Amino acid sequence: MSDPNATPLLPGRAEVAARWSALASGEVTREAVHAWAFPWVEGEGAFTDFEEPLVLTGLQYLHGFDLCRDPGRPHIVRHGTLGEGEWVASLDDIIGRFAHWQEQCALYDADPQGWSQAVLERARAFVRAEEAAAASARSAINSGSTSASGPPVEGDGR
Repeated sequence: MSDPNATPLLPGRAEVAARWSALASGEVTREAVHAWAFPWVEGEGAFTDFEEPLVLTGLQYLHGFDLCRDPGRPHIVRHGTLGEGEWVASLDDIIGRFAHWQEQCALYDADPQGWSQAVLERARAFVRAEEAAAASARSAINSGSTSASGPPVEGDGR
């Protein structure tokens, strides 16, 4: 007898694609694909090493397509269900991200090592840009060159 609390077997790319396609066509709900992806994104399977990085990427997308804005606090985003707020990702977003994911899968298949190197370089460039922006902000704060924005307020010296 199998353990009902055990993490299901790791899905492959074809299974991720099938779930994504079913979501895009309306055959399954956002909540259903979130629940299906949950074990590998937040559950025990989150500590699993995936042989193919794009399977994990696909699972992360599927897990997040149920994110919605809290109607009472629109700056808050949370996992939800239909009618609990505005979806963060539209159906067009889901379809577009699926197409992009499939393109990335094709690039990975053509050259796994080259694809990995390109992803690593994009990540490094992003970190460098973030570090430069943070250093610039610190420098501006330290030099006192920041100024309040917006119209003058009585008593603020402007």
